[in-house]
Amino acid sequence: MLEGFPPIISKKPRILILGSMPSVTSLDKQEYYAFKHNRFWKIMSNIYHMPITTYEEKKEIIYINQLILWDVIHTCEREGSLDSKIKHEQVNPIDELFHTYPTIQRVLCNGKKSYQLYQKHFSHLPIECISLPSTSNANRMIKEEALFQMWKDALMPYKKSL
Repeated sequence: MLEGFPPIISKKPRILILGSMPSVTSLDKQEYYAFKHNRFWKIMSNIYHMPITTYEEKKEIIYINQLILWDVIHTCEREGSLDSKIKHEQVNPIDELFHTYPTIQRVLCNGKKSYQLYQKHFSHLPIECISLPSTSNANRMIKEEALFQMWKDALMPYKKSL
C-alpha cells in the first residue's frame, strides 16, 4: 500500500487544491508534484509571481496565498504513477477540513481522478468544486498556455493581488 502526504495548509485557507495521489517520484522525494515535468509548481509560480527553486519556496506559495494542498487519496495500491492504475483507494478525511477551516470557499481538483473521487465521497459538501485539467506531464492534450489560463481563472477570484 502506498501512503500519501499530510496537507500543506495556510493559516486561513480559501482554496483547497486536491490531487489524486503522489507520483512515484513525489513519494521518493517526499514532495508534492516532485516530477520535474509536472507543471503544477510552474503554474503556481506564474500566477503568484513567486520563486520555486526549493521545496520550501514551493510550500511558501501555499502558505502565503491562503491555499491548502492535499490529495483525495490517503492510501492505495498502484503500479507506476498513472491514476488509471490506482486500486483499493482509501480517501483522506477531507470533510474534516471544512469544519477546521470554515474559510475554505472553493475546491479545485487537479485532474479527472481527483474530481471523480471527490464527487464520489464528498459531493454532499456545500462547497463549490471545479475540475481542472491535470498538470501532469501525461496530460499533454491541452496546450500549456490554455492550461495555465484555466488554473489562473479558477484561482484569480481568490488571489490577494495581481
